[in-house]
Amino acid sequence: MATTETTPHVRARTGKQFLEDLAKDERELWLEGEKIKNPLDHPKLAQAAGSLARVFDLQHEHADEMLMPSPDDGSLVNVTHVIPRSQADLERRRRAFEITAAATAGMMGRTPDYLNVTFACFAGRADVWARRGNEEGAANIVAYQKEMRDRDLSTTHTIINPQVDRSKPEAEQAAGEVALHKVGETKDGIVVRGARMLATLAPFADELTVYPGSDIRPQDGNYALAFALPMATPGLKFVCRDSFAKGRSHFDYPLSSRFDEMDAVRFVGPIAPATQRGRPSRASKASPTARASRAPASFSSSASDSIP
Repeated sequence: MATTETTPHVRARTGKQFLEDLAKDERELWLEGEKIKNPLDHPKLAQAAGSLARVFDLQHEHADEMLMPSPDDGSLVNVTHVIPRSQADLERRRRAFEITAAATAGMMGRTPDYLNVTFACFAGRADVWARRGNEEGAANIVAYQKEMRDRDLSTTHTIINPQVDRSKPEAEQAAGEVALHKVGETKDGIVVRGARMLATLAPFADELTVYPGSDIRPQDGNYALAFALPMATPGLKFVCRDSFAKGRSHFDYPLSSRFDEMDAVRFVGPIAPATQRGRPSRASKASPTARASRAPASFSSSASDSIP
């Protein structure tokens, strides 16, 4: 089993690096009525953070199976970030999945590799994202996937809206105000507001990704959104479900005490995903300025356009 101890340039993070980065950013989490800024400070979240750190360490302990050279500069990245080009690539990626699943007893279904392969798929078929005049959004998603790869990000996603009245389309439920939607524009992009589900791994993610998980009617363009934001962006709020981890011993509760990856409903707003990485994000005039340390990425050219 090869390790990365002697490798000069490795972009894949270690567990220690993951925890250090997690401790740097304050996000707004609510768990059982308590506001939490950092999951490492809470006994019902800290153990799962440690388990996820173990997942990051695995890629270095099994470097020959879980890491491969980046197609851009040859630095070592997690194999699940790489767009597969052959059967051998797919088989190697599957082996990485097996190692991660074994280490978590199959209980953490949303470890970072889950969205790594999703965005590798998106970037591998950027031509689909470029349809209907969305060439800029397609270029953004390719660039963001490279950033996910090179920074070895842990990401969560929210792809469905809360259900208020199943007899109506999402855009018409509660006067269209509950579902995440566009409410304005800035020179850099759009302003969004609303709720979205189901952010699994939210307490332990570096960034939040948003894209449609179901069909959108042609007349509901304001609800056709795809973007990414740092978890610490002001204006983002995550309300967690009750925790299965009760601070009990690993011996008596080997699964729930270590592998509760957590789910959350995300409330936005209003905040403004910028058109590209590197541009400042701005809030609407109706709210305090929401400015992220790293500007968000937007994958749709306009909320009024359909996206795949």
